[in-house]
Amino acid sequence: MTEFDAATFPILATERLVLRDLQVSDPADVLVFRGDPIVQRFDDPPIHTLEEAAAFIDEVHEEYQAGEGIVWAVVPVVEDTVVGLVGFHGWDRYHRRAEAGYGLARAYWGQGIASEALRAILRFGFEDMDLNRVFARTIADNHESVRLLERLGFQREGTQRAHSWEDDETFHDSAIYGLLADEFVV
Repeated sequence: MTEFDAATFPILATERLVLRDLQVSDPADVLVFRGDPIVQRFDDPPIHTLEEAAAFIDEVHEEYQAGEGIVWAVVPVVEDTVVGLVGFHGWDRYHRRAEAGYGLARAYWGQGIASEALRAILRFGFEDMDLNRVFARTIADNHESVRLLERLGFQREGTQRAHSWEDDETFHDSAIYGLLADEFVV
């Protein structure tokens, strides 16, 4: 089993991105995408204030300190702005699994940033956290999210019928995708 050292937050770098810890100076950046009803359409309800964004950052830090997950701020190398989040939740060390989550500001959609960030954390998860399995849930009719997961090698494993109540005031099916360590292609 992997030891969790919460004292040293792992900073990851890719060709175009730095993945770092959320900081107390980041609420305004976080509000841009977590407050956007289109970005949040298939996710948690949008936040509305800087105070809510700061409280969200506190929750992320608490999850990390408890050793239950890790969330990285997605920051393009060419700017010092948080444009999204990627991370693992529900880290189960015994079973060596965690759930991946992700979100990105609309202005950055369609540029391969989410793929690049997710690929980096998957590598970290399989190599450094010793995960055997990463899974992700997405609304089944969130076609962009489905394509993202499938491009990264995730396989659809099932459907949770009428699992999420969404902004359009209807229930939506959730699709469960999984990726095993020996299936991950760097």
